[in-house]
Amino acid sequence: MATPHPPADLASLRQALAGEDSVERAAAAEALAEAGDEASRPAIRALLADPDPITAFRAACALSLFGDEAGTAVLVWALGKRDLCFEALRAITRLASSAALEPVRQFFARRWLHPLERLQAAAALHAMKDASGTEHLERCRNSQRPEERGFALELAGALRLPGALEILRGVLEDERDAHRLDAARGLWLLGDPRALPVLERAARDPADPELAELAAQAVEAIRAADRND
Repeated sequence: MATPHPPADLASLRQALAGEDSVERAAAAEALAEAGDEASRPAIRALLADPDPITAFRAACALSLFGDEAGTAVLVWALGKRDLCFEALRAITRLASSAALEPVRQFFARRWLHPLERLQAAAALHAMKDASGTEHLERCRNSQRPEERGFALELAGALRLPGALEILRGVLEDERDAHRLDAARGLWLLGDPRALPVLERAARDPADPELAELAAQAVEAIRAADRND
């Protein structure tokens, strides 16, 4: 969902795209993309040739929010940068661009990867219809590593994996499961109104205030999206 900005703010952000400060150019590109400002898309595309490589990368990520594949080559370049690769994979997952398939396969096959990086690479592969990514995501839902299992549950909702509703609902309903918060987040990302009853129950549970707050936010977001459809 686009982040609303007053017209005056949008005008200021568009102006910042051509500013001298590379950090401001990058921030403006991201804010305009999050606002869904289609009028700024050509100017954001132009930033792909920015002399500052980080600004070009931020522009590529911003374009992915529009579903614009123009920055795919920059995102592939970023897979080789330790501090950029995770965000690059998120953008590639949004785009599901076939041009990135082989580079992501090579990234996924690396021997030494952080488990969450491998999971995000698996998400990108799943989005590009590569079954190896889907299989990894499904395996990690039962991982003994808390961080890995939690992220896999969240991705199950975000990617709308088969059976995600039932799996996440089951985790959230199990008071002994340590990943109820991840399941609630996954159901929020799934956005299926059939998850509302279990989320509403979690929102009323005083035993876990953090879970209750997240579940309440998920309920509100899913209802709002359902009204707008």
